[in-house]
Amino acid sequence: MFVLYEVLLYLVFLIGLPFFLVSGIIRGKYLANFPERLGIYRTSPKRHDLWFHAVSVGETLAARSVVDVLERLRPGLQIVFTTTTITGQAQAKRLYPNATVTYFPLEFAISVRRFLDHHQPRLFATMETELWPNVTRISRKRGLRLVLANGRISDRSFPRYRAFQPIVRRLLRKYDRILAREDLDRERFVAIGAPPEIVETTGNVKFDYEPDTRPLEVAPLVEQLIAGRKVFVIGSTMQGEDEALVPLLPGFIAAHNAFVILAPRKPERFDVVAGLLSGAGLSFVRRSAFPPAGKAGVLLVDVFGELARLYSFATVAFVGGTLVPTGGHNPIEPAAAGVPVCFGSSMSNFREIASLFLRNEAAKQVADAGEAIAFAQMMINDEALQRAWGERARRTVLQNRGASERTARGILELLS
Repeated sequence: MFVLYEVLLYLVFLIGLPFFLVSGIIRGKYLANFPERLGIYRTSPKRHDLWFHAVSVGETLAARSVVDVLERLRPGLQIVFTTTTITGQAQAKRLYPNATVTYFPLEFAISVRRFLDHHQPRLFATMETELWPNVTRISRKRGLRLVLANGRISDRSFPRYRAFQPIVRRLLRKYDRILAREDLDRERFVAIGAPPEIVETTGNVKFDYEPDTRPLEVAPLVEQLIAGRKVFVIGSTMQGEDEALVPLLPGFIAAHNAFVILAPRKPERFDVVAGLLSGAGLSFVRRSAFPPAGKAGVLLVDVFGELARLYSFATVAFVGGTLVPTGGHNPIEPAAAGVPVCFGSSMSNFREIASLFLRNEAAKQVADAGEAIAFAQMMINDEALQRAWGERARRTVLQNRGASERTARGILELLS
């Protein structure tokens, strides 16, 4: 099976090679980090206790609370931290100064072996449901212990896993421990072939998120831009959402003398959204162009790593990736800051988090961009209501913490 899998990987790679080359030349992606992805390094080999993998920005942020507990319980723990995306890599380098941060190897056997030869980890822990056959097989053969942390199986992926159950079962049975976010995730892991005795519900580590209270270096400049106005933060937007929201912003800003902070999720959207703002006749400032030359009604956040701290300026927030079918983004960041939050119906990646917030009336689910604007207007117009929603949001986060401690202890038990 694995020989056929390797052959298919090479075929896919060869077919996709022109795209990667063009993207690398035009966007500056892929080419710079390609040697690392192949397992070719300029540094000397170094032994690590733990290989911790998170795909992108969201998983990298979520892993922080687990890594904090690991370093507290086991000072001097040597961690190699990998991500798949460029944005995740930038976030990891900022969050994990004590770790070796590099890219997840390409799923070729030779790349995985080079990675293991160079970094020499004893345990592999992957966030959520990153099942890679060669990484799993070769790591187990090398004697690594394997942990799937904060495990989840979304509504969309569950049928696909069941369709390939014989293959998935073989992979899951190589793991020592699967730590699921909720009981439904645990049931799904068992249903697709995981041995029941290795799967346990430990809760969602994303609730252990701690707001970064360090002031941004540009905080005084942001405050000057806001100039005492109420602030609507529109975070992590995806294609289709900016197009729906931006045309509604001129009327919203004018009616309430409001200020909007708009943060697209992906860098290729920065210029697109700037064009939408210009087309709507909105005065805006790009974060990358600070210090701002004058007043504006919108701050376009075209840098990474600052959105979480920008929520501290918010009167109300909308979490993107939720009005389009992408599975949603995490509402805990604004909620932990005590900010009233709304999101759309596409929340399959954050199913239990969304349900909990909605049950506690700690967040509002909106059907479209118009309802998101209406929620923001309601929070801006009623200060008592805004405080009540924000407090329920913050309290919901605080009452559901503890998963990171349980996850870290589960990892350390296997390391011992």
